[in-house]
Amino acid sequence: MKKKVLDFYKSIQPHAYHIEDAAMDNRIRGGKDLEMFIRSAKMLAREGVLTSSRPDVYRYEDQQHEEYEGIYKGYRKSYGFVIMLNDEDIYVAEQNKGTTMHNDKVRVRIVPSDYNTLDARSGAKVLVKITKWPEGNKKPEGIITEILGYKGDVGLDINCIMANHKIPFAFPKEVIEASEKIDTIVHEDPKRWDLRDLQMVTIDGEDAKDLDDAVSGRKLPNGNYELGVHIADVSHYVTSGQPIDNEAYKRGTSVYLVDRVVPMLPEVLSNGICSLNAHEDRYAMTCMMEIDDSGTVVNYRIRPSIIHVGRRCSYKEVYKALEENIVPDDLVDFIPMLRDLAEISKILNRMRRRRGALDFDFSEYKVLLDLDGTPLRIVKRDRTMAERLIEECMLIANETVATHLKDTQRTSVYRIHEHPSEEKLDLFQKVLHYLGQTLVLSADGVTPRDFQKILDVVKGQDIEQVAQIMTLRSMQQAKYSIENVGHFGLASTCYTHFTSPIRRYPDLMVHRLLKADMHWKGGYSKRDVDEAFLAGAVEHSSIQEQVATEAERETTDLKKTQYMVPFVGEVFEGTIASITSFGMFVELENGIDGLVHISMMNDDYYFFDEEHFVLVGKRTGKTYHLGEKVTVTLVKADVEKKQIDFVLGEVDNLMAIQEQLSSGSDHATSRDGFGNLKGRKSSRKNGRKTSKRDDSKAGRSRYDAFSKKSKKGKSSRKKSNKATKRSQSKKSKSKRKR
Repeated sequence: MKKKVLDFYKSIQPHAYHIEDAAMDNRIRGGKDLEMFIRSAKMLAREGVLTSSRPDVYRYEDQQHEEYEGIYKGYRKSYGFVIMLNDEDIYVAEQNKGTTMHNDKVRVRIVPSDYNTLDARSGAKVLVKITKWPEGNKKPEGIITEILGYKGDVGLDINCIMANHKIPFAFPKEVIEASEKIDTIVHEDPKRWDLRDLQMVTIDGEDAKDLDDAVSGRKLPNGNYELGVHIADVSHYVTSGQPIDNEAYKRGTSVYLVDRVVPMLPEVLSNGICSLNAHEDRYAMTCMMEIDDSGTVVNYRIRPSIIHVGRRCSYKEVYKALEENIVPDDLVDFIPMLRDLAEISKILNRMRRRRGALDFDFSEYKVLLDLDGTPLRIVKRDRTMAERLIEECMLIANETVATHLKDTQRTSVYRIHEHPSEEKLDLFQKVLHYLGQTLVLSADGVTPRDFQKILDVVKGQDIEQVAQIMTLRSMQQAKYSIENVGHFGLASTCYTHFTSPIRRYPDLMVHRLLKADMHWKGGYSKRDVDEAFLAGAVEHSSIQEQVATEAERETTDLKKTQYMVPFVGEVFEGTIASITSFGMFVELENGIDGLVHISMMNDDYYFFDEEHFVLVGKRTGKTYHLGEKVTVTLVKADVEKKQIDFVLGEVDNLMAIQEQLSSGSDHATSRDGFGNLKGRKSSRKNGRKTSKRDDSKAGRSRYDAFSKKSKKGKSSRKKSNKATKRSQSKKSKSKRKR
């Protein structure tokens, strides 16, 4: 029977064939003959005469293959590795190991695979396309479509997150080829509004490359102000339905990861001809508004233009120039305009406050990396008047454009923020009671002003940041829609996204709708005003925005966790930022937060009092509440899971705590007769008992990232079976989301 099997596979070489199909071809239908046929194939495979790259699929190889000698290590039942002394380890699948046992000295022969492996070596992180799903005892099969990298490669950890969220690593060939054909010369166009003699600037972060908005401003003779918001005319270069546009639609948005930007458009556009670089002519879409002292837009004009930015400014230098009178020589000529813009922004902010718009003031934390992707430190970035200046200019431009599109009576694209749901309001009502507020909220009649009243009451108090976070959590998720239902958070009856077409596809759609309305000579197609297309596009863009936000958050959490690894065992002071049924999240002064699991609070049996939003000890009545200061010890920074774990107080036996945490047990055995965790000191900061370490010994002053008090309450742990998704308590880190 062995000869029959061997002869058959020799006759079809170099092709592989399933053993049962081979039996059928040899007129063996079943019974003992089939069993013998299959057994013979397995014997030939063990002898190395036949090769098998997957279960029950064999082929004959008449060529000689180099042999290697090493020690077999069986890591799991399904596979193992031959450990080589002076070479890379060799992967051995279960069906190829024969009778080899763990730690056997073996000789192996490497044979070609039937699958497309892209020559991936052992240990490679790869992207796999499943070609066959598991059936019965058979495992899934697939082909490697991309090699993400090998252990030690710079950026591999971020590559894996990108792959998990299906974020592309590069533009398709046809997109690159199309981008290389773009005419990057700005030609004279008499139909465009020529604003090249108008003084204007861009104001962005120091590391920004895709500069899609410029601003101009001046006081008019009638006492009103003229505000110009000039946005890159991306629609001039990106033709609807062509390769660049199709890829931009697919991506939906640029993604701002912790170590890189994944642009929506090729670099020749995003950082090149579409970027409003200083001292260069650029095509733009201008929204010029006349604003009175009440913040009302009394007149406006929207038209394609040609502009010439006179100066690129950073937030930092604008703040120093206007607030500290530190003015670089080349900025002196722009100071009068910047002061006018600052005054305009104050007028607009007062207008928004009067109508009840919510005003959150969260600090941001940026993880700084070295060239190898290792986190060096975490810096706090406060929101200054310079950021608010630009924000107010963009908000009013978005509102003005949205109102203009609504008045066209055509189907348009809006950025909407619906009223809070009854369920979320119920949760927020519990927080209000905890904050001592008697205001009763109803989903039918609630207004943004109701929420802002709460925030105003707690402003300046220790609980302020926690109150802002809980308010934010009670809100719906903003999204894109063709139905204008207003923007609750901004207290706006009509809002859209117009100001960032380089990095957001809905903004590009809005530009095309504007051109269609003015019957512009190009920049849009019939598809761009079709209601069915617009409805599908806004839904897709909303989904892609959430994908980008989650990926951005996940990469930041990864680097924050990596940053904390050297501090395991250190003691820190933190603030309780969130309380759940499974524990509480404590935030440190550098914006890092982690979980104190309820099972690790071993001085009592705690339960979640949802009505008062506190954790309560059943025996002692001890409570933990939002905003409370506590001392915690970092006991685990799990980089793979991107999770940080604290325990309250100081610990004497870190290894024991880590073992308890890893075991996932209820830790009851760790309690002494009084219900206290052995070796744990008190974490309370109310004077009854304090940490034995002073600030100089707590490990904070030695690291600059811990030098300032945190004001931000966020979370980083993923969803458990007891909890809501941790990311819901986080705010987006994407660039200037307005």
